[in-house]
Amino acid sequence: MLNTLKKNGFEYLAYGLILSLFFSKAIPNIILAVLSLWTIIDFRSIQKPKFSFSSSNFLLAILIFLSFKSLLFGTIIYDLKVYKGLLLIFWFSIVFQRIKSTDKLKTVILCAITLVVVSSLFLIALYYFKNKNLPFSNTAEVNQLLLLERPYIGFIAVLGIFLAIEKAISDQPLKKIWIINGLILFLFIVLISARISIITIFILAAVYLMFYFKISKLRKALILISLTIGFVLLIFTNKNISERFFIKSNFSESLKTASDYEPRIVIWDCAYQMTKESDFKILIGFEGYQRIGELFLNCYSSKIENESKREYFLSEKFNSHNQFIDFYLIGGITTFLLFVAFFVKLISESKFDFFKVATVVSFLLFFIVENIFYRQFGCYLFGIFILILAHNKINEEN
Repeated sequence: MLNTLKKNGFEYLAYGLILSLFFSKAIPNIILAVLSLWTIIDFRSIQKPKFSFSSSNFLLAILIFLSFKSLLFGTIIYDLKVYKGLLLIFWFSIVFQRIKSTDKLKTVILCAITLVVVSSLFLIALYYFKNKNLPFSNTAEVNQLLLLERPYIGFIAVLGIFLAIEKAISDQPLKKIWIINGLILFLFIVLISARISIITIFILAAVYLMFYFKISKLRKALILISLTIGFVLLIFTNKNISERFFIKSNFSESLKTASDYEPRIVIWDCAYQMTKESDFKILIGFEGYQRIGELFLNCYSSKIENESKREYFLSEKFNSHNQFIDFYLIGGITTFLLFVAFFVKLISESKFDFFKVATVVSFLLFFIVENIFYRQFGCYLFGIFILILAHNKINEEN
């Protein structure tokens, strides 16, 4: 009994962390603390890291560069609030490397994603039967119906779709179940009108068609045209989705609506204006995150004319909502290029397996609209999938 617990207990706890990640903020931290203590006590079971040139080296270089810069400018105490996300990813990868079965890990992740989606569907059904409508064009209301914020639950549903497709191919006896699972996740994304998730799915469908589907160029062109038509029809015929994409009667009206309701238009313009400040250095960025936060608030105060909108931005203290922009502001062109190199290397390492490419591209597109490293959930999620990619790479080498 004790031998079985020692042999499998660590793995079961790790799976428990993954399952709890989508439903709680505290429980994953508690489980990770236990796993960390277990790892330290049983340190002999930890594999020696391979010091090979790989994508993870670029993330490590970003962390080292930014930490050294913060120490130099005396901003390390404040900046650690953000850097701890990167530290969590590296520690997570050390602790979880004891998990040998990538297939089981993927199954647990898919089950957790499906469970959080089904739970959200239950809440949506209750709302519909009570109010006879679905408020998916309104971000404030829809986040109350979902267990996670719309961008994040849509994002994990995208990851779940490709996990389900991969399982359907590898697990033939349960093929139909995995296909149905993937279909439920896709319909859920359409239902909640998750913009970046819908765009990601169609982009990855095009990537598969162009680079992995072995058919003639003519057939590829015809399917690509059909795919594009389907994407356009989905946007224009679904009322909630069309509103989420700010589709109006003409382009100028659509642009005006987007300017009024899409925060990133204001945020990204403010980020651009901030780079014109005298204390922004092209090579190393601003001295710290406190300065960046102050400049964002100053920009919101002066740029936004609508009083209620201005108060909303100031109360929310919106960050850059783009990890690439964030790295450019805090570390200049140095960390920006390192982060770009990280994805270039990761895609290069994954290019022969579409499902790995789908994972990388999904994260890449999500990083364009969100600062994943600012959130504990985002760091855990990123760490889990990077671990899967690393395990696959190790399996291929062996």
